[in-house]
Amino acid sequence: MLMINFDLTTKVEIFVAHSGPKLSYSNKPLGDEFFVKSHLLLFEQGITTQKLKLDFWDELPIFFLTNTEGNCPFDIFAASFFLLSRYEECMPYLKTNLGYFDPSQSISMKFDFLELPIIDLWVSKFQEKLASNFQQIVKKRNHKASKKILLEVPLAFRYSNRSFLENLEDFISSIWKLNFKQLIFQILVLIRFKNDPFDTFDFWKEWFEKSSIKPQVFFLFSQSSSYQVTTSIFNLRFKKIIKKTGDFFSLGLLTSIRAQIDSKKQILREKNDFQKLTNRSIFDVRLSNGILNLRKDYEMLYENEFKNDYSMGYLDQIGFRAGTATPYYFYDFSRESQLSLKLTPIFATEESLKRINNPFPVEKLRAAYEMLPLNSSILTIVLTNAFLDPNLKNNNLQKGLLNFISD
Repeated sequence: MLMINFDLTTKVEIFVAHSGPKLSYSNKPLGDEFFVKSHLLLFEQGITTQKLKLDFWDELPIFFLTNTEGNCPFDIFAASFFLLSRYEECMPYLKTNLGYFDPSQSISMKFDFLELPIIDLWVSKFQEKLASNFQQIVKKRNHKASKKILLEVPLAFRYSNRSFLENLEDFISSIWKLNFKQLIFQILVLIRFKNDPFDTFDFWKEWFEKSSIKPQVFFLFSQSSSYQVTTSIFNLRFKKIIKKTGDFFSLGLLTSIRAQIDSKKQILREKNDFQKLTNRSIFDVRLSNGILNLRKDYEMLYENEFKNDYSMGYLDQIGFRAGTATPYYFYDFSRESQLSLKLTPIFATEESLKRINNPFPVEKLRAAYEMLPLNSSILTIVLTNAFLDPNLKNNNLQKGLLNFISD
């Protein structure tokens, strides 16, 4: 994260003989070097219950306090590992009604730092301590964090290019709910008097031409099932959209709910079908249903040779689920090793922004972005194709977000 080259050694004589900057990570210091007193966590195997107590490093919340008199009062390595590995999700926990990990049960929400890129802030402060001890290490002042937009397409069309039965079901549902406004809009779309609100693809270049950010696009490419309604993978208009989008933007696969349940066959089928259509290897993935079972979901993605995952966030809650805005490699406890699967943390989704009880939800994004302290920090936001409907130009959230990414 600090882009500092380093070597590791467990041999005392090599460490003592080294004349440059050095730090020790152990139970006690060897001399007067920069010292980080270790917690037991990184020396354990498997997973055990951890007693966590909130402390503070100046204004920053910390846990695993080990050495109040030292250069670093807590075990920054163990605390970071605890958050990055989602240690608390690998232990028994209370689930929501839909089977998800409940963010209210997380240490980050209990200790009130969910919206802070806490590890990045720890690392920045740690760098200041290193720089004050070693002239060779310079604190970089002009950091430039970045913004990233993910566009996911769970359903390419709301009314058009869908089967008669699907439209009939929508039609009956609108009548049953006395939602005549939606009923009239559906009819106007079907007779081509109005544009389909989800079919926004022709406007994407226009939306992002004033922004330095090029979105990454994830398509759900799977047949409908009892779990989820999708756009048919045989729809010619849909296939043309995917190919055309791939000419301008980077593509990834949005996996179906069924793929997480019947993972061995279904996800491989979806990946192969998408690769055949696009004529390119697909290594980027996002779970449309969010993370249900951390170990199972990431093992599934790793075994199917995905390299980059964009699911590490909550579906309806803003914040840094893993405590960081910096991409990192996932650690698998069952293998006791790091996987070659890089996770890009998600700060906010379209759904989580809509749930904010605040007339200016984009200010949350600005505040979070201004807080990012490192070059490696990325504020990542997920939107859907429906969000970019040009008919919503007076929508405050849409207007604010588009201004935010154009800054």
